[in-house]
Amino acid sequence: MNWKLPNQLTVGRIVLSAAFFVLLGLYEQGTSGGVRLLNVALVIYIIAGITDILDGWIARKWNLTSAFGRIADPFVDKVLVVGAFAMLAGSNFAIDEQIAGEFERNLPAWLNGGMASGVQAWMVVVILGREFIVSAIRGYSESQGMKFPATSAGKIKMFVQSVAICAVLFQLANVNQPAWAVVAKIVVVWLAVIATVLSGLAYVGKTGRLLMSDEKD
Repeated sequence: MNWKLPNQLTVGRIVLSAAFFVLLGLYEQGTSGGVRLLNVALVIYIIAGITDILDGWIARKWNLTSAFGRIADPFVDKVLVVGAFAMLAGSNFAIDEQIAGEFERNLPAWLNGGMASGVQAWMVVVILGREFIVSAIRGYSESQGMKFPATSAGKIKMFVQSVAICAVLFQLANVNQPAWAVVAKIVVVWLAVIATVLSGLAYVGKTGRLLMSDEKD
């Protein structure tokens, strides 16, 4: 493997991802230790995001691209985002009736699914399903000799998902009770799901046009 700086940053992000998942798994609501865990997890996620931006920029600027980077970089991104949503839909993030404020306890189930994180299991399925579909489309397109670069829709999706993850962690750790914070958390989580669906549809539409064009040729 090429151990130039971009790949080192990618490997570092793998380590950060593992630490991030461990912290979320150890989280317990209503404890000072839980608050610290979420704040540390938030910092780790932000650092991982910065390394993601840096390794791509460095690789392009100094022409340090490699096969490992092309495979590992998007893979780690997907694991971190999908894994974060899956962890936030875990039982340790379900609403604790003794801790949650009255506003959050009385929210309709379809809004938050009884989850303090606002992340519901079906949302994880949607996000994971989108990644499977896009990966399958990309693999098929490239096998046919058609380039399949990342689109602006995919980049926006990634940004909105990351904002949602950070917002959930920050809200649960630091502003757990206020109604405005709960509403903001739920809004960004739903926006992340909507962005995921729209970006997936954009990829499907793009592939359809490519295939039709290829058949005409």
